Amino acid sequence: MTPFRPGWPIRRWLLWMRFKAGLRGRLVKGLALIFRLKIAHRGLPLLPALLLRLPSAWRGPDYNACRQNLELFGLAPRSCRLLACRYSAIQLQCAIYQVLYPRSHPERLRAWIRAIAWHDPERHWPRTRVRSTIIVLAHTGEYWMAVACMIERCPAPKRFIIPIWNFNDALTRRSLKSLEAFGHRVDILDSNDPKTALAIARALKRGDQVIIFADLPVSFGGVRSGEPVDGRLFGRAAQFVKGPMFLAAKMKCDVLLAGHRARLGGCGELHVIRWITRAAVPEMQAQWAVAMESFIAEAPEHWFYLSRLEAFYQRQKTSDEKTSGLPGLLQRRRVG
Repeated sequence: MTPFRPGWPIRRWLLWMRFKAGLRGRLVKGLALIFRLKIAHRGLPLLPALLLRLPSAWRGPDYNACRQNLELFGLAPRSCRLLACRYSAIQLQCAIYQVLYPRSHPERLRAWIRAIAWHDPERHWPRTRVRSTIIVLAHTGEYWMAVACMIERCPAPKRFIIPIWNFNDALTRRSLKSLEAFGHRVDILDSNDPKTALAIARALKRGDQVIIFADLPVSFGGVRSGEPVDGRLFGRAAQFVKGPMFLAAKMKCDVLLAGHRARLGGCGELHVIRWITRAAVPEMQAQWAVAMESFIAEAPEHWFYLSRLEAFYQRQKTSDEKTSGLPGLLQRRRVG
């Protein structure tokens, strides 16, 4: 059988995408050298207004998608343009801060984490010490710093289990493992691995602390993140990954929902959004969806998936639906 060979237009497009990604990476590393100077951070709050004066093609790779998706929030056209520029500025700052992240300097890292403002008006965080809890985070702001905040605030040595979708990214894994300098053990799992759910269940039985991101589309970048569960997002039927709330309900755990919001030129804020008491899966899923949607709607430019919102509205088949579509003989073999 002749292997598939993409035509020249496709290969040219792939080469162009690879070139732009490489150029963007070099640009971020170059900017990180400049932002080692504290004075350079003062220019970041001015970046959205500067981007707004540039042609739309110069406002970031996700600008147009963000501007179109922001229209779902009922915002005026100028507000959509400004928030889309803020999204581009926040993502650029996140990329720069990831390069500047002091992985090898625990004291500098601790100082950075403690500079993040902590908002927990209902004092939900202390409850995690006395009740079995899964910490569920949102992909908002500098979301890896939300993980760092949770681990640094834990006083006693503890084992943390953190499944991530970009497991193959060595930079992300090193950043998370660097948090072991605070006296904890950090185990990083691949959220796309079928064995991860069982590993999390065993960790919860041992009393380990699980930190997980729940606002994942079922399928993203050609990779399926888990089983779909139906829900609603910004007034439209949507699908989310089933895993986090399903695990919490089955393992009889409460859920602490939290998210980070970036501040251009600063360290940002960590918001404890809601405490979800253990209940049936549909009830926990509904509470999580309402709280998450409300938090995102207050400041949508901080949400990483704002430019990829359509991924939540694309319906994916469950494993049972896929199996029912197979011929009878294949279904019997699958069961056997």
